[in-house]
Amino acid sequence: MTLAPATPISLCDLAVGAVARLHEARLDPESCHQLRSLGLTESCHLRLCKTGEPCIVQVRSTRIGIAGAVARHIFVVPLPVGAS
Repeated sequence: MTLAPATPISLCDLAVGAVARLHEARLDPESCHQLRSLGLTESCHLRLCKTGEPCIVQVRSTRIGIAGAVARHIFVVPLPVGAS
């Protein structure tokens, strides 16, 4: 059985504790560059630690605080439980 690819969702809609793969950031080029410099690179895996202001994600071994206004424009694909 083949599973259909998951639809990207806003980082704000991801459940706390869930792991996802970065799909895209619909932000200006400067903001995208800043996110990449913090470790949010194409297809990286992240875990949502906290929603709200700020939204906190773990990327590799680093936790990053992201403003809610920015997090709404970051789209991820949720991964199955146990994926990392």
